Amino acid sequence: MELPSHEVLAQLARDDPQAYETLRRQVIDSFIDSAPARVKRRLRGIQFRVDGERRLSQSALGATLRIYELMWKHFRRLNHHWQDVMPTNRDVADAPGSARVTACLPRLDARILEFRRAERRGEVSVVAGSG
Repeated sequence: MELPSHEVLAQLARDDPQAYETLRRQVIDSFIDSAPARVKRRLRGIQFRVDGERRLSQSALGATLRIYELMWKHFRRLNHHWQDVMPTNRDVADAPGSARVTACLPRLDARILEFRRAERRGEVSVVAGSG
């Protein structure tokens, strides 16, 4: 299903909110129906939560903020679980075969870049620092 442009959607929402809501529902259902079977139930559950937040809200902005907070709540939970299972560089350094595992971990060092103004026309240039 191809979506109309943002401008067309905005005008539809302003001029005919019911038609906009019908189109929104069709797009969501089409997306969920096209998803692999193993994730359809989860997607329907997420959409149920989003729809519930929209119903509980008294304005579009309020709904957006509620859905935004819901997203971050779940992201923080996922990140917390990720941190529990992800080994640290120190944990891996002493483990057998650590060279292979350490290559997958993020680097903990960084090179600091010094930013200074260019002398011509106020342009900004990036110069690698000595660090």
